[in-house]
Amino acid sequence: MSKKNSITMFGSASVGAVPDSMSVSLGVEARHGQAEGAYALASSRARDLVAALGRAVPGAKLSTTGIGLRARMVWRNDENVLAGYEADSTLRLTHVGIEQVSEVLGAAVAAGGDALRIHSVQAEVSNPAFAYATARELAFADARTKAEQLAALAGCTLGKALRVKETTQGTPLPILRVKAADMASSSMPVVAGEQELSANVEVCWELLDQMELRP
Repeated sequence: MSKKNSITMFGSASVGAVPDSMSVSLGVEARHGQAEGAYALASSRARDLVAALGRAVPGAKLSTTGIGLRARMVWRNDENVLAGYEADSTLRLTHVGIEQVSEVLGAAVAAGGDALRIHSVQAEVSNPAFAYATARELAFADARTKAEQLAALAGCTLGKALRVKETTQGTPLPILRVKAADMASSSMPVVAGEQELSANVEVCWELLDQMELRP
């Protein structure tokens, strides 16, 4: 069918989903005058951190996501001078219950001390399939509504769908409108929020002249 007998429309929709777990990225960093010393210190602190996290949330999944060792340079007397070495180890903890996050962070601070670095705490929806399916349905309906309006303005009507394509989904963004779990006053407050899961579709319909539909 020629292009003049078809219409293509984009549709989009978002569905709110409440996260049920969180992931935490953290690590340790150590400095020393020698590379071997910096690496050994970071290794020791990383072992302490891994042990502490394992005790705090035994059911969570822990993985190492980075290990670094580099020279530490400082600018002195108009030139870069070697000031020592620094080493680091980065860990990622997933499948952490929202109510466990404060305990995890507290255990990490106690184990890592001044060497601890907290990189991120991210809320996650462990099973977003239903929310995405609903968003796709709404996105398709959005595209059809707009296509029907334009077709009617042109004196036409929609026929069968000729092509349907889902476009790239963006990263869910948290919206803070869900109350935090009850936590001790001394703990760091953590709010899971709500995530907007989006779907975008592109649909091409057959475009029929209303005159052709008359008996």
